[in-house]
This record gives sequence, structure tokens and C-alpha cells, in this order.
Amino acid sequence: MTINVGQIPYLNCEPFFYNLAIDEVDLRPMHPRDMGPMAKSGDLDAGPFSLIQARQLRAEFESLGDMGISIKGPVKSILLYSRVPLLDLSDSFIGVTQASATAAQLIKVILEQRYRVRPREYVGLESGKQDAFLLIGDEALTTHGTADGFPHRYDLAEEWQNWKDMPFVFATWMVRRDMEPLLKRMLANRIKENLAINLESNLTAISTNRRYMGLSDDDIADYLLAFRYNLDDDDWRGMREFEKEYESLSLPKEATI
Repeated sequence: MTINVGQIPYLNCEPFFYNLAIDEVDLRPMHPRDMGPMAKSGDLDAGPFSLIQARQLRAEFESLGDMGISIKGPVKSILLYSRVPLLDLSDSFIGVTQASATAAQLIKVILEQRYRVRPREYVGLESGKQDAFLLIGDEALTTHGTADGFPHRYDLAEEWQNWKDMPFVFATWMVRRDMEPLLKRMLANRIKENLAINLESNLTAISTNRRYMGLSDDDIADYLLAFRYNLDDDDWRGMREFEKEYESLSLPKEATI
């Protein structure tokens, strides 16, 4: 049996995937937003699903080895750039990347639930009319913290931490419930082993492969080591808290699968 595993190409996923070679596994690179529809259609068996998609897949998928991507504090790769201070963004246009389901909802939770800010509309980044815009992943990292014409920068993971004093979980590893239990254990164990080796011994090699991003080896190591890849009770509490705030949104919730 071939296990189709979604591979997010962002730097923060590299500790899972660098040098990962399992005979039974076919790695399928894709944006995080595409993973939910692929899982629903039966074309994906496992992967690090974004938080919003993970909650919508619970009938067919379950946690894999309590692995995920979480952080407690600033992350540098989920950034809101704005022409004006955040509190002045009511009745504005917010450009949102289409690459991630969770980031698109986190910005709504932060603006509406924490700050009571009501933008006029969330638009695509290509619209050209935004008063602020959200970037995630490598695209955010390579801005190096600046964007011409948008002097105000907000790290949404830091905003969450300052508000809730909890980690923010970006993704959780999930696997099909009906997969053979031996295959599930094998997959979880091999990914965990690969993760531990990469975090301990291969950060320099990962950095070398990412030099096109314009980040130093130390920058990349510091970035990756800030993440929590093995989730604990604090992370699950943070996940439940986000789901509660998300459900309280008065704004329309887009379908993400």
C-alpha cells in the first residue's frame, strides 16, 4: 500500500520532511490550503493539516503521533502589514493570502474578537486596493520585516500570545482513521525519528538549501527551534481556545474544504 502524504514546502515544515524516505510513502508537495480538499476526495492519507482543515476532517482523520506545528510567541512568518495602526483598520480592505486556511481565519479572530475592528472586506492579494495585507510562510519570512508603504507590522502569533498566553497551533499531523494500525505507528515513528535527527544534526544542511531566502544559518536555526513540533497539553488547550474564538466570529466563515 502506498501512503499519500501531503508535504507543505514551507521552511517550518522542513524538520519533518528533510531526508524523509519511506518506501511506503509518496510525498506530495502542495500549499496547506490544498490539503483539505485532497483529503476529502480520498487523494491524501496523512499530513500536517492546517488547524481549520483539521477540525473539519475529524470524522475521517485522527491525530498522528501528537505532532504538529505550534509556537508560543512571535513566529516571523505570519505577518500583517498595514498603512495605518491596527486599531484604525475598521472599514478597510484587508488583503489575505489564499495559501492558508488557518491564517485567513486567525486574522479575522485577532481583528474582530480581540480588537473589535470590522474591516469592510477581505480581498485577495492581487486586488491592489488593500489598506493592509497578510503574508504567511516563506513569503512572509523573505520580506525581512519590512514592506514599502506599509510601516506597521504585526506578528499574529505574537498577538495571540499577548492576548491568550497560549501557544498558537498552525497545523496538526493527521492520518486516516481507517488506515491499518501498524502502518499508522510506522508512519508516526519514522516521521518522529526524522524530526529528531533533523533538529539535532541537520539544521545547517537545511539552511544551506534555503540560502535563496536571504536568511543566515543562525536566522534559520533560531526560526526552526522556536517551534513546538511535538504537541503537549498547552498546545491542545490553545487549539481549543482558537476554535472557541473562531466559532464566535460574526463574520461569514468561508468553506475551507
